[in-house]
Amino acid sequence: MVKWATLFAVVALATFARLTPALADEGDGADDPGFNMLDIRFAMGGLPVEGAPSLTVSLGLGVEHPVFKKTRVFGEYEWMWLFDRPTERTYMIDPPPPERHGTGQRAMLGLRRELFGKGRHAFRAFVDGELGGGLALTNDNMSGLHTLPTGFIGLRAGYDVYSREDESPSRTFEFELLFRTLIVPDGYGGLFGLGMAWGN
Repeated sequence: MVKWATLFAVVALATFARLTPALADEGDGADDPGFNMLDIRFAMGGLPVEGAPSLTVSLGLGVEHPVFKKTRVFGEYEWMWLFDRPTERTYMIDPPPPERHGTGQRAMLGLRRELFGKGRHAFRAFVDGELGGGLALTNDNMSGLHTLPTGFIGLRAGYDVYSREDESPSRTFEFELLFRTLIVPDGYGGLFGLGMAWGN
């Protein structure tokens, strides 16, 4: 499973690198989202830890900065709660095993690139692709402390709302849905999140 997950990640990253420049350049350069952003996110997902599937719930804080046309670099930090995700085998064990639970932290660095954007002036809808990597630290009551190097590729879809008020400290508001595939040493997991961001 790990080999197939790694192969999928390599193919997805190569496809992303080849396709996004052509897709992004089809838009109007005047709509380039070149602004700094501060964002928060709530997310749920799955993560294999020592071969055991875990449900994750997380709160994240991130910052973004434009580096190229329609491309931003971002960094994010997440605090995670880990819960046991029972399987069919779990219900076959008598007596049932203790419930797994724990906490964790995850730091990520990545790039996001606009794949599609539509709108002008006060409103703009978008679909962005993203890729990157980072490190997670988890600690649970069954197996203790673990370090998880993590790679990811994902999609973001949402909208930006722009304010024309010059005195406003935050002239951009962004709402987004995040879909992300995570690659870790024990396999792969997933993440779905709701995020909000404010920018200058």
